[in-house]
Amino acid sequence: MSLGSKEPPTLYISSSQFAERRGPVCSTLISPRLNSQTTSAKMMNGMIVKNMSFKVGQTLTVVGVTKPDASNFAVNIGPSEQEITMHINPRFNAHGDENTVVCNSYQGGSWCEEHREGGFPFVQGEEFKIVIEFTPTEFVVTLSDGSQIHFPNRMGAEKYSFINFDGEARITSLELK
Repeated sequence: MSLGSKEPPTLYISSSQFAERRGPVCSTLISPRLNSQTTSAKMMNGMIVKNMSFKVGQTLTVVGVTKPDASNFAVNIGPSEQEITMHINPRFNAHGDENTVVCNSYQGGSWCEEHREGGFPFVQGEEFKIVIEFTPTEFVVTLSDGSQIHFPNRMGAEKYSFINFDGEARITSLELK
């Protein structure tokens, strides 16, 4: 999938029990409230948004609810499934971390250097909000408690067309402005 694609954004939900293509969606507002059928998918193979144009100067707001026994979840942004420029991974108790937000990039088949900064406002079983502002040089991530994470735009692109959600959370709202 090329970044210059003219196809409309498409939302995909997948899991071992649920796989459905959700037709074209608006490029400025993915859904004010995703319905229960859409968000009931197990998020381990998560929700994928393709053919979207998240550009410098825009803000992506993600609202969701973690499972009551969640260990972690992730938001991934990049040009494709194989390349991730911004990986935000709140960890309740996963990969040797407790109550930590880890950010990273996945390039050329390898994870880069982890980045840890900001607070940890996440509570298992409760709603969360993540606001991602895309500047020319970095992603400024604002968490529910107002704490911020400044993560470099390691790939340097001015637009990304792939967003995926992974782990133990149900996404209830996505907004791109």
